[in-house]
Amino acid sequence: MSQSHSSQPIPVNTVLGERYKVTGAVTETADGDSILEGKDTVLNRKVSIVVAATAHNDRLIANARTLVTNARSQVQVLDLGNTSGRAYLVTALARPDTLLDTLLVDSSTLAASSESQEALGEEIFGDEDSTAPGSFAATRSSSPQSISATREIPGYSVEAPVVAGSAVAAGAAGQEHADAYYADEVPDYEDYDDYADDDEEKSGGGVWAVAIAAILLLVVGVAVVFSSLSGMVKDKGEEQAATPASSSSSAAASSSSATPSSTPSETKKADAKLAGNVTRLVPANPSFMADQDNTLGQMTDGNTSTAWMSYGFATSNFGGATDQVALAFELEEQAPVSQLTIEQQSGTGGAFTVLTNDSASLDGATEVGSGSFAGSTVSVDLDQQKQKDGAKFVIIRFTEAPQLTQPIAGYSYGLRIAEVSVSN
Repeated sequence: MSQSHSSQPIPVNTVLGERYKVTGAVTETADGDSILEGKDTVLNRKVSIVVAATAHNDRLIANARTLVTNARSQVQVLDLGNTSGRAYLVTALARPDTLLDTLLVDSSTLAASSESQEALGEEIFGDEDSTAPGSFAATRSSSPQSISATREIPGYSVEAPVVAGSAVAAGAAGQEHADAYYADEVPDYEDYDDYADDDEEKSGGGVWAVAIAAILLLVVGVAVVFSSLSGMVKDKGEEQAATPASSSSSAAASSSSATPSSTPSETKKADAKLAGNVTRLVPANPSFMADQDNTLGQMTDGNTSTAWMSYGFATSNFGGATDQVALAFELEEQAPVSQLTIEQQSGTGGAFTVLTNDSASLDGATEVGSGSFAGSTVSVDLDQQKQKDGAKFVIIRFTEAPQLTQPIAGYSYGLRIAEVSVSN
């Protein structure tokens, strides 16, 4: 007991794990375990912090690991660490009594409780251990344009492969039936030999009639050809008697008509126009700001009153969370792009580069321009010589966030992009 009370409390404003800031104390047990209130400085949300007494460090660590493997736990674990010899656990905001009863009880008690919950889940839902806790699958709702992320129920199997297998089996059965049908329908060609001999005997008298008819048709055809030739000779003489002036005018007309005919043969370059598909790229942390993706399309909807908005940051380097944030815009057709225009809200400064690529990726992309924000609208001229056959994607890579006159969640740096457009 004395050992627990000798532990020093964690001071307010201490930052744990370079992200979670202690904002106040909630409660402390007689054994020296503490529940603190904290703040996620990246996502700007409240969190709970459990700090174990020195004697309970192993208990907190063991219970935290047990919770992580329990898909039905009511406590969401965010971070686990050690400061000044005391283990701490950061969780989503939760009731203090729930945290104490869950994380600071005997490890074997929590493990037994977790196993009973898992057993109950298997009995009700048919869960199997083969499914990882917290896995997700995308399911399509009744609306064609609505897709939601739902928790995948372990043990559930998709029936599409079964249908495909049935189709293959049906196809194989159909093929066997077809083979049997064709085998039954193949005639015995020996049956036709007798009929062929009879036909040859009967057709002997008709050969002469056919030959006479062919000769008559030949005579008529020769007469028609001679008649056509005589008409052509007469028309040729009349054409030669025409005035030279008419020949000159027709030649001029033909030459003038030939000039525009060459125009359609020239290859016309496609107009640079955004297709409306936008992809967020953060190589250092692919899921960073993923919860903002549902507004990416507002940058190409033609409405400057709507915008895509990033997180708010305390510094221009995105609060140290990442070194860059990129947005990839797909073009309707591959085309050279000469200018990029960005319309944004309340930001000045910052820095960005413009790249082109044949895919929504920074790998292999070519830098064709750069800029900064000096007002609500900024246009950047792009190097077309570096684009070769044109671009399929235009990528804006922000390396510094602009300073905002209208902060985001109290932070003075971030991005509010209303519209992005291109031209050639």
